Amino acid sequence: AWAAASGTPGADAADCAKAVDAGAPRALAVWRQAVDALADGLVTALTLLDPRTLIIGGGLAEAGETLFTPLREAIRSRITFQKQPPIVPAALGDSAGCLGAGLLAWDLLSSTDRSEVTP
Repeated sequence: AWAAASGTPGADAADCAKAVDAGAPRALAVWRQAVDALADGLVTALTLLDPRTLIIGGGLAEAGETLFTPLREAIRSRITFQKQPPIVPAALGDSAGCLGAGLLAWDLLSSTDRSEVTP
């Protein structure tokens, strides 16, 4: 959405976050839409799963309080009977997917019967 709004092909969420921090009106509008969509999904998960903590990962979470401050407020404004849990960034940040894939590969290698593998 930011690539289209900014007219910069290849622009991503990190670029949008920088523009939000700089106060760019189009970036603020795109960011608000993204935060609202994320809040809608998280409130659904909150209602169905009642988690103790909401952990946000991936590249978007690296925007820090540019994301977390409006996200907490958006969730607060949407919940009715639910208790709002803490919303925190994932400890592994954007590397979680790569680390998980590596660990899965490691598990698969260690669980494979090497006698069945033909060279």
